[in-house]
Formats: sequence, C-alpha cells, structure tokens
Amino acid sequence: VVVEPTALKLRYRSIDQFAGHYRQLRSGRVFIPTELPPPAETVLRLVILLPDTPHRLTLEMRVIESVDRKAAEQRKKACGMLLEAVGDPLAAIEDLRWQMRSIPALNDLMGEAQVFPPDPVPGGGPPAKPGSAGPEPPRPQAAPGTDKAALSMEWIRSAVTQAEAAREEEREAPPVQAAGAKKDLSPAERGRIKPVGEFVMDLTKAMMRSGYYAAEHPGSHNAKQGLYDALQRCLGESPEITISHQQTREKDEILITGILDEPVNVRAVVGAGMAELFVPKLAECMNRKALMSVAIKKSIPPDHFEGFIDVMSDPKADRGENAKVGTLLTRTLLERGITAISCVFMDDIIVLEKNLPWRVEMAIQRLAKDLKVLPMFKGESDDTIKRLKLQIIQDILRPLKHPEFLKDLIINCYVIAQHVKTVKEEDIEKVIIEAFPLEALLPTSTFIFAELNRLKEISAADPENPFVKRRFAGVKRILKWVASRVVVTDIRGAQRFLEALYEQEVLTFEELPPAVQYLVNTERMAKDVAAHIRHYGERLLRPASPGDASALLKCFRRVIPSFLERGQVQNALWIARAVKTAAAKGTLVPKAAAPGQDPLTFLFDGRADDLRVAFERSEEAQRRAMEELLDLIGPLSVEALWRVVCDSQLRHARKAAMAVLSGKGAPARERAISILEDPTQKWYLTRNALILLRDVAVGAADIARVRPLVNHAHPRVRNEALNTLIALKAHEAEALSVKALDDPDEKIRWRAANALAELSPLSAETMDRLLTRLRTEPPADKALAERHMRWTAQLIQALGGMKSFHEPQRVEAAILEIAEKAAGRRKSLLQRLRKAEEPDDSALLGVVISALGAIGTQPAAAFLARTCEGKTAQAPAARKALDLLQARLAAG
Repeated sequence: VVVEPTALKLRYRSIDQFAGHYRQLRSGRVFIPTELPPPAETVLRLVILLPDTPHRLTLEMRVIESVDRKAAEQRKKACGMLLEAVGDPLAAIEDLRWQMRSIPALNDLMGEAQVFPPDPVPGGGPPAKPGSAGPEPPRPQAAPGTDKAALSMEWIRSAVTQAEAAREEEREAPPVQAAGAKKDLSPAERGRIKPVGEFVMDLTKAMMRSGYYAAEHPGSHNAKQGLYDALQRCLGESPEITISHQQTREKDEILITGILDEPVNVRAVVGAGMAELFVPKLAECMNRKALMSVAIKKSIPPDHFEGFIDVMSDPKADRGENAKVGTLLTRTLLERGITAISCVFMDDIIVLEKNLPWRVEMAIQRLAKDLKVLPMFKGESDDTIKRLKLQIIQDILRPLKHPEFLKDLIINCYVIAQHVKTVKEEDIEKVIIEAFPLEALLPTSTFIFAELNRLKEISAADPENPFVKRRFAGVKRILKWVASRVVVTDIRGAQRFLEALYEQEVLTFEELPPAVQYLVNTERMAKDVAAHIRHYGERLLRPASPGDASALLKCFRRVIPSFLERGQVQNALWIARAVKTAAAKGTLVPKAAAPGQDPLTFLFDGRADDLRVAFERSEEAQRRAMEELLDLIGPLSVEALWRVVCDSQLRHARKAAMAVLSGKGAPARERAISILEDPTQKWYLTRNALILLRDVAVGAADIARVRPLVNHAHPRVRNEALNTLIALKAHEAEALSVKALDDPDEKIRWRAANALAELSPLSAETMDRLLTRLRTEPPADKALAERHMRWTAQLIQALGGMKSFHEPQRVEAAILEIAEKAAGRRKSLLQRLRKAEEPDDSALLGVVISALGAIGTQPAAAFLARTCEGKTAQAPAARKALDLLQARLAAG
C-alpha cells in the first residue's frame, strides 16, 4: 500500500518572507516553527503559496527532528520541526528551482546565489592525486575563507597552456578462444592441413625404419627419401611446424601447431582409422627419446633435416638406456650444427608455479630450453646472440596469438630465469616485449593490468607476503616496459591504458606522452572542479588577478566533456550558470574567450556530440537540468539536439529532443531549412527536417520549400511533406491531398484520405472530383479492381469523418448508391459477401455502414434498418450505426 505524504500548506505574506526560508531550503533543510509538530520520520509535502501568483511550489520533506511545547520547555529550544528533503537534496532543490522559474517575482532570488550549490556536488569524486602541468605544483595558496584543497590558479594557468589533445576511441580486446585443439575443420582448412597428415605419417615411418640401419646404409636413405619435400609442402607459407606429444592417463595425443591459427589434433588431420595406426607408433618414437615437442623451421637445409632423422632414430640414445637422453640428443644436434630444430625433452621440463593453459606451458618450456642452448653457440657476437634471442621468442609467440595467452607467458617467464642461469628475469621480459606483435601489445597489456589489480587485492590482505611482493614488482616492471614500447611506437588507442598506469604509479607524469599529459591534467581538473565547484564559481565571479577568468574559462571548456560523459549534467549546468552570471556582471574581460566570441559559445563550441550523448543518457530526473543547459547555450544546442533526433537508437530520446528543438525558434528553423534545401541529404534527415519545420515555420516562404517534396522519391518523405503542408494550412493542401489519393504507396493514400477529413469542408470543385471518382466502376483486372476497392473504402472512410459538407445530400446519395449495390442490385456485392470469398468487399461494406451512421440522414436510416434485418456479418455493425444516426438526428 502506497501512503501519500501529508500536505502542509505554507502561505507567505511576501516574497521577502519566502526568501528567508528559501535560503535555508537551498541547503536541503528548513526549520518550520509550530507547537504541534508531527513525529520524526513523518513525510510531508510542502505546498508553498506565494502572494500575487496562482503558481504553487511543492517539495517533499521528511521530519528529522520534532520539538513540541513540552520538549521545548525542557530543552530550552524553539518549538517546531526540522525538515530535510526526501532523497537527493540537491536534486530536490533543483526541482524546486525549476518550478520557481515560472514565477517572475522570484527571478532576483534565483540570481548569483543559485549559480552554485552550497556544498560539493555528490558523486563528483575526490580530488585527483597530484600530477603536474610540468613540475609538481605547490599546494594552492587560497584566500582566507575559501576552499584550500582546490588546485591553485598558478597550476591551472600553466595547465591550460597545453596543446589540446583529443580522446582516442578505445579498442575492444579480441575474444579469447578455448585453449584446446581445433576439432572442426572447414573445407579450406582440411585442404591446407592434408599435406601435414601425409608428412606426419612419412615422418613416423622414417624414424622407425632408418633406425634399423646405419646412417650410410642404403636402407636408411630409402626411408628418408622424399621426406624433406613433404616437409616443405606441408609448411607452405608457414615459417615452422611444431609436433607435440601430450600424454594423459586415457591416451596419447599428437598435436600440430603452426599451420592453422589454432593447434590441430593429428586425429582430425589423418582420420580416426589412420590415427589408430600411426599415433601410437609416433608416440612410441617420441616417448623412447623422452621427446615432448619438436619445432622444425622451413629454413632448415636438407642435410640438417636428414641428420635430425638420423639422431632421432639412433637406438643408442633411447630413454631406457640413458638417464639424460635429452641432454645427449641436444648436444648431438648442436655438434652437427642443426639449429633450425627446437626440441623439448622430458629432462628439459621446468616446474611452473601455477596451472597454465597447455599452449602457454609448452611455450615457456620451449623458451627455457632454447635460451639454455644459446650459450653453446660459442664464438658468436653479442649482436648475433641478441638477434637469435629475438628470433626464438618471435617463433614461440607466433602460435599463441591471443592476448590472455601472451599475458600468461610474460608474467610467468621469471620461472625461466630460475632455471637458466645465463639470463636475467628482466632481460627475458624485455626481449619478449620487444618481440610482441604490435597489434597484440595493447590488448595483452589490458590483461597484464588486470593481473596487477588482482595482486594489489591479495597484497592488501597479506601485505608482507614476499611472493606477492616480488610478483607485484615484476608485473609493474613489465607494464613499464610495455608502456615504453607503446609510447615509442605511438600505438593508437593507448591513452586510457597510459593514464591508468600513471594512476597506479607505474609511470610518472614526465614519462607520459604530451597528449596523455593533457588528458591526465584534464581529468585532474574535472575531479577538482566537481569537488570544489562553489569555490571555482567564486573565483570566476571575483577573480583575484588579471588572467584568472581567462584561465578558468579554458579550464571549464576542458572539463565539461568529462562531466557530460559521466552523466554529471548538473556540474556542467552550474558552470554554464556561473559563466552567464559573470558575463552579465562584467567580470569576464573581453579576452577571456576567443575575441568577439560569447563565453558560453567558447565553452560548448565543438561539443555537440558530447551533448548528444549526455542528452540520450539523461534519465527523467536529469532531463530538466539538461534542457536548462541547452537553453543557456542557445543556438549551439540545436546541433546537439539534431544529432539526437537523427542518430539516436532510443525512441524516447529522439522524441524528447524533437520536443525541445521545436521550442528553439529561429535556430531550429535555420537547421531545418538547410536540410530541406540540400538535395543530397539522406531521406530520413529530410523527413526529420519536415517534422521540425511544422513547429518553427514562418510564413509562405517555408510552405514553398515544402511543396516540391510531395514528389520526393521516398514515400516517407512524401508523407511528411503532406503532413507538414496540412499542419501549416497551405492553401494547396486540399488539392495535394486529392492528388495523393493516387500515390503508389498505400500508407500515403490512407493519409491523404484522412487529410481530406481534417480539411473539411472541402471546396465544391474538390467534392465534385471525389464524388465522380466514387461512382467510377472498378476495372476488369482483378488486381486493379482490388486496389480500386481499397481506394473507395479509404475515401468513404474520409467522408464519414468530415464534420461539415457543401451539399451533404450529394455525399449521402453517392455513398448510398454504393450501399445499394452492395445490398443486392447489379450482381449483388452482398451475395458475394455471404460466400465469404471477397475480404476487400467485406471491408468496403463495413466502411460504408460506418460512414452512413456518422453523416447519414433519413435515407441512410432506411438502408441501415434493412441491413439490420439480415443475418450477415454486417448486421451488428448496421444496428450500431443506425442507433448512432437516430441519436444524432434526435439531438437536432
């Protein structure tokens, strides 16, 4: 059950008396003296009655303290009740202020004192952490009685000299796919992967057969013949192929990476039947050598590839006979100079600290192995070793692709440094970041940043945990190097990422590029203005030194988009009020804005899209503030509202914007005319301009602009042009409506028929044309006859809706003629209706009956009475129409 608040009427003898209470109300509270106050928590609806005005002001308030006569004597306090606005006090007072706008006597009361609220705007946010417009600024030296927490004018003057930078659009991170092997292949993928299956099967045969012979034996050569060519065919344009052995309790799996975007299970490549034969054999070969994975580069020379087959086929290095088979085989490959193949053996495996996706785990294992092998390249220069490191990492990163996998790799590579003593943790991280593909760098950094926040939460619960401390420091270091590469390569869309790193103290202000420094300072100003908005108003209205007003205007111009984006419309409104008041009082020197430019125009010029978004997002409570803001900025608001009308996907927003635009007068008319006079405009823009012009048109010139559009190619434009001419009472509206009865679009024909009803009484000439057409026999062609029937129904419906006629008897006679035809003469339409074969005829008869009930006289009554007697589907409608007709005739 909803209980309505109790109404409390407050009748004021004068505006001055109300002003005393209003100064209290601005704070959201007011004390009302009374000896019998209601108890605390009572909700009251204040009804404020003022002299010399019929307007009433209303405000819902709650009793937060109640002091009756007895309590007043005991506590030595005044009798009465302290009231507080219900809900958000600022919103409540703003609503009251909105009501006060319609009362001219209160205009002075809503002057400078209403420019800003008495306290910081709720939701404005805390002051930003210190940044700088260059060096770290000193704390503000505020005058006594002002807000000392606000930014200093010295810092603001410095910050507003920065070159303006635009906010970039953020990129969405690509979706991360499952880490498992690809199972469903498209026809194109099957064609691409087919040579891989052939190569894997040939490789299995070669590794098994060549092991039976010495390397120089002809049998060994025959086993390897054609295998190198098969490798090159299967690789195609791919730089390398990786074959991995994944062993579970249930079965062995062989996975192929490097050919398609995702790993592929060899069972999907060769088919289930062949896989049952070859997978166990290949798994056996790899297991014998304790081999986890092998990556073969396309660039491998033929003799090196055959040498690899010989090494892997040699039974002397089988797992059962050697504890360190991986070490032995690695050394053997390097001694032969075979470097285009990377093998990870069981004894190369390092223990990772967490469960990682299989692809990431294998990448870390391979990276650790390859980096461990690098020192064996004795005699190589430092540049060669660095180039080899970069090449190794690029090869390993290539198949990972997805940002989350790349994140897992980079933040876990510290484990490699614990097992590879020749490299440092920082060096690995730095080289990996240098090798990151540019398009993946920013999406990956987003995931790294999320890891930083996760570690921060863990650290808050366990601040002395050494593991978390080390991981936290490592992730910060990684982000710093990522940021360095982002800045050096000038990656688009990185602004918010760099701002976030500054907020997290990963980067200093000086390490940010100039555009991001601008945005950081803008954000700092926005938070500071929101938190100390009254103080900024006082600075503008009473500037302490020359140049302050100009600096503040530039500051306000920068922060307004931030307020609009966050839905803090009230903040933008406070600023607009302050600037308007300052301009009226003359505290803004001419150079505060651009020369000759209105200060409010300076603030909002180029902000049409920000205003559009804010208007779209405004809820009902914010809409009033938004509309007042648009009123204040004048002609500039037309562009923003027009964009809402044309671009918004929200119907209620478009409707509200059009309602506001309709009240903009000349600026809105200029916008509509500019669209109508441009034949290259999209049809829906022309339609919108016609709708707008109906409310802002001036004189015959605007009617002349609309008239040609009744012949527009698009039916919805023709329809709105007709609507507009009717609304503007164009003298040719009647003739154009008659012409539109023949429009190829049925909706326009219906509109034209209804328009004729609206324009009645029609001229004698027009009525003659309509009645002549009404008596025209339908054509023989069935499709044309059906169209003629619909047209006749539309016209009769329009006639039935007309309020007055010249010679109404002629109209009734024409409709009755059609009715009589339907009643049985001339191949009875009614007989056909009884067969229920002609739905259009049925619709026509229904329209005829309705029209006769609305405009008919005694002749029509006779027809309707006869129709009531039948047992057709039209009898009930005829009875209803007859009753209406008789009641109308009886009334006179």
